Amino acid sequence: MAQVETVKPATLVIEPGLEQAVKWPWKVEPSAAEAWGLSIEEPVVDPAGNPSEPGMPKKEGGAVPVAKIVPKGPPPAMLEHVVVKGDSLTVIARAHGVTVDQLRIFNDLKNDRIVLGKVVKVPGADDIKAMIEIAVAAEKAAAKDAPKATPKKAPAPLREVAPVLIATKPHRALPPAAWGAASLVLIQSFLDRQGFTIGPIDGTAGPMYDAAYKAFEKAHPGELHTPEGQSSAAMKAIGGPYVEYVLSAADMRWISPHPGSAAGGKVKGKSMGPLPTLEELTHESFMAYRSGWEFVAERFHAAESFLRNINPGVKNGNVPGAVFLVPNVLPFEIENALAEPLQPAADPAAPISASMLGVSRLVIRRGDVVIASMPVSSARPGLRGRKIWKILDVVARPRLASMGDAAAPMTVPYRLAAGPNNPVGIVWINLAKSGDPQPLPYGLHGTSIPGTMMKQESVGGFRMTNWDIARAVRLLPVGTELKWE
Repeated sequence: MAQVETVKPATLVIEPGLEQAVKWPWKVEPSAAEAWGLSIEEPVVDPAGNPSEPGMPKKEGGAVPVAKIVPKGPPPAMLEHVVVKGDSLTVIARAHGVTVDQLRIFNDLKNDRIVLGKVVKVPGADDIKAMIEIAVAAEKAAAKDAPKATPKKAPAPLREVAPVLIATKPHRALPPAAWGAASLVLIQSFLDRQGFTIGPIDGTAGPMYDAAYKAFEKAHPGELHTPEGQSSAAMKAIGGPYVEYVLSAADMRWISPHPGSAAGGKVKGKSMGPLPTLEELTHESFMAYRSGWEFVAERFHAAESFLRNINPGVKNGNVPGAVFLVPNVLPFEIENALAEPLQPAADPAAPISASMLGVSRLVIRRGDVVIASMPVSSARPGLRGRKIWKILDVVARPRLASMGDAAAPMTVPYRLAAGPNNPVGIVWINLAKSGDPQPLPYGLHGTSIPGTMMKQESVGGFRMTNWDIARAVRLLPVGTELKWE
């Protein structure tokens, strides 16, 4: 049975706005799908007939600039691009969400020269996956055949493997903070893509980075680096540590029209916004991101402070058209994260199991193979389980309700609306003790404070970042065993 210690650490910090609320009992409720998100204005047409995006700053004369939307990733399937005047591999790659090296390898090009009227094939997602698998297989075969006493210079078999995708040049100069963190961001982004996450990516080493790195090495030995200590073909194949993201008008559906910061705080002396109060939190109809910075940081699994440090040129991160440098992860798309079905059907041929390691990491296995390892923290000190629990059903878009202090309850309950900044995030997974069909009051859920979830007390049960819980829920069928270790 879950237990809560009554003695709290003297240095305990509480999620802003919930200083009194952490003492109250809260009930999880589902919310309507149609209420998920804010209302945004429809695009308007200027006198010249050009559509504009809501929130875009107007130019003199009334013309409204339209943000150029960069694809988030490769096309679903291979497509053909006919070269026109002004095209280059860089232009084609950026237009279709792939890298120059992916185009070069897929088209078997010896250099970057392309000819007007010729066709450049753009690889789809499955094509890129296949290229990565070929590169990894070739690298493993080469490493297996390499002499045991590997010289400092790579042996011929390693130099002759299939072409390896390399980090691509950014479309604007990288600031010093981004250059300095590039090597770690590449590893952190690669681990994140494999399901071995560190929480918010920040380009620094630390306990969560070490835990993810060691977990991946144990599950997939030798797949992070070559025998010479270089980045593996699979790591290089993601295309580099960073990509760019353009904030769009559609993104404004998830961002508060009153920019601030969910947790407040400062970055190098600059305020990230005021701390919210309980009154403000309970009066919101949708708990949206408090700024474009917070939205982009969560979308690309980054610490907001790190995102600000590597984007010193972004003067206003709250309007469509702002261009951000971001970690090269598979983005958390809140607009698609809750598409049904959320939980998979159980597969007896490949059973799923899960373990909670010291209330610090959730490990998910398919058979004997670890397929995910993600940070977890308890919302309250001392909260943990024993022996075997099980995964039950899911409450999507949860909201919270409480009558307040049990000694003097309110006649009208407090409510914390659904949204990514709800203290339990975007999804709540019900948990139960083995053999008991009744859900416990402590679920597995998201969080509104990914950067401080290991340090701040809140309401709920066992928290993960919203991007991790969105992936975990799609790996955990109803009835999955959860072992406490």
